[in-house]
This record gives sequence, C-alpha cells and structure tokens, in this order.
Amino acid sequence: MGISKTFIALASFCLYIFIFAGSQNEYQTTSSYEISKPAPKPKSQQATNKYFSQFEKAYKKVISQKDNSKKLSAIVDALSIAKKYNIQDKKILQYLHILSANIHRSRWHVVYAINSYKKAQSLIYDKFVEQQMLNLQQYLSKADSERFLYDDYIATKYSGPAKTFKGKILVAYVFVDDGIKTRWSKKNKLRTQQVLALVQQWQKEKAKQYQIKEIDFINKTFVVSRNPYLKKPKSVSFGSSSQDVNRYVNYIAQSLSEKSIGSFIKKQVEKSGADQGVVILHTNLDKRSFAHRCSYTHSKKIFRNNRYETKMISTCQDEYVMLMENVKRNQWQKMHYAQAHEMMHVFGAADLYNIKKANNYAVTDIMNYQSKNLINSQVEPITAYAIGWLKKPPDAPFKVLEK
Repeated sequence: MGISKTFIALASFCLYIFIFAGSQNEYQTTSSYEISKPAPKPKSQQATNKYFSQFEKAYKKVISQKDNSKKLSAIVDALSIAKKYNIQDKKILQYLHILSANIHRSRWHVVYAINSYKKAQSLIYDKFVEQQMLNLQQYLSKADSERFLYDDYIATKYSGPAKTFKGKILVAYVFVDDGIKTRWSKKNKLRTQQVLALVQQWQKEKAKQYQIKEIDFINKTFVVSRNPYLKKPKSVSFGSSSQDVNRYVNYIAQSLSEKSIGSFIKKQVEKSGADQGVVILHTNLDKRSFAHRCSYTHSKKIFRNNRYETKMISTCQDEYVMLMENVKRNQWQKMHYAQAHEMMHVFGAADLYNIKKANNYAVTDIMNYQSKNLINSQVEPITAYAIGWLKKPPDAPFKVLEK
C-alpha cells in the first residue's frame, strides 16, 4: 500500500498548518472588533429585575480581570447569570460576546470566535462584526481542506513500542544530518530540546486532568550524520512513497547500528528500563511532518467476566515520528505543536481535522485545529481515550473504532 494512502490516516502535521502559514499574516493583521472603551455601563433594572445586582457584580468582575483565561471564565459566569435571570441589556450582552470572541480569536480558536460573534450579532447587528465573521469563516474553510476524508475515528492504543501515554516513557530524539539539506548546529539542537522540555511539561499537566500522574520522561539524543546513503535518496516527506520512506528510515537505523527502527527503539527501551518508547527522527527541513504508528497485527478471543471478548494484539515495532520542522526563531509555536501532535499519534491517537463530523467537536484538541500557543491546546476525552488516559470512549458524532 502506498504511503499516500496509508500515511494520510497517520499523518500528524495537517495540511491546514501550511495553508495557515500562507495566510497567517492576513489572519493576524485583520484587526479584532474594537469594542467601546471604556466598557458600557449597565442600565439599572432593579425595579424590574431583583436579580440584576448579581449580574452587575459578575459584569464588574469581567471588567476588572486582566488575565484572559480568568476574563473568559468571568464572561461565561456573567452570561450564565444573564440567561438564568433573563437580563436583557442587549448592549452589555453584545459587549460580552464580542469580548469573548476577541479572546478566542487571539488564541486561534476560530470556531469559538465565530460562535461568539454570531451571538453578538443576534443581539445588535453590526457591519464590522459581520466582516470579522466572514474573514474567519474564509480562514476556516481553508483549514478544513481535508475535513471530509474520513467518517470514523480509529484508535490504536496498546500497539507498537508507544503503547499508552503513562509510566516511564523513553523519548529517543534522533537529529538527522545529511550534510547537505538538513544540518544541525549545537545551538539548534539545544533549542529543539528546550522546546521538547516545554512540550513534555504541557503533556504532564494535561495528564493530571485525567488523574494520570505517573509520567516520567527519559530523554536520549542521537545524531545521525556522515552517512552517504542519506544523501542519495531524495528527501522524503508526507507524500513520498512507502518504498522511499522505508529506505530512508532504514538508512537512519543503519547509522544507529541497527537493522531497523523497531530494533533500535526496542533496545533503547530495554537499556533505559522504560515502559514505553517513542523515536523522533528530526530532519531540519520545512516540510509536512508525519507519524508511522503501529496498527494491530492480529486478534484473539479471551474469556473474561463469564464471556468471550476479542483482544487486539500488535507485534509491530517499526513506529516513529518523522518531524520535518525547520528550526526558526519565529516558528517556535509551530515546533511546540508539531512535537506534541506527533507524539500523540504513536501513542494511539488519530487526527480529528480530517473527520467529517469533527468540525464542531473537540475543536481545541491537539489533534484538531491548532491553537496559537500550545498552552491553549487541549487533550479532549476522545484523544485521552486513544492514548490510554480513559478506559471508555466518550460520546462522539462519529464512530470510534480500534483497528
């Protein structure tokens, strides 16, 4: 099976990132809706609504907050009180929805921003807000270029060297230096490792939300260089054939004194005493990254709880991340996202950006739309299930399968 078909399901750094890179300046320079300053004052409704004082207190809390996360939470509380007690100060409510939209927009949470703008428009129509919505919808249509590739979500936890995202995890980071196109300086290697440290901290914080506390990363770095065979094949990427990719990966394995990447990571896991292992092959290029994750190789029937169950089994070991991010000062967030997104793949998570019915589902998940900063990306229950943080799959608007 060709790489173009197999790897579409496994690819991690989605096409919309490249579309985004091209439209980033347009997206960022389109100014957010300028809400009035100072904030509008509520019209007292004490004579008609005895609960208005509660809303007024919540509104003042919104205005006083400087931190965007706390401000957004305060907005949610204020709008909830307004709905509960039928507060109908349209100007204030419009202001809150626009304020919410601007915060979401600053995080690149476009779906949420559009929804907030729509709510503001339903209260008081504004031409400028309408234009902002149109700009965001156009951006979203580009980001959704692969949205209709798949109907179902396929999780593959407990397969390959990276079985579940917990316990002692070996991260074997291989810098691939062919001496021509993908070169690595000491400074760039150091910067890349610093980014990885921040990514791993984010991963630990997200794990705690699912009561997963026993994650311990064991980081090892390797450099593959001066291998003449790495210079011969054309540089691989997401669209390369399986033959070209396998040949390139095997050359890397040979430079690491192993027959295959599977044998390399297996040996490194045993040496480090880790429970899981992931190998990241990083070429310092500016291309589309992808992940090769192991699927299940066979199944067997087991008798448990007075009934037979089908257990999926994988003997596959050749699992890796092919990271093709160029180390640039102005692209650190892109590197953060790529490292985090790619690692989720080998631990069993599938992309959400290419599933038809996931356009309004888990939209800030690390496997769906990209956030501006990694700290604003989430690990929603669907991804948490796929990587072993939850035992049962959550409700979803699509089928969740294991293959």
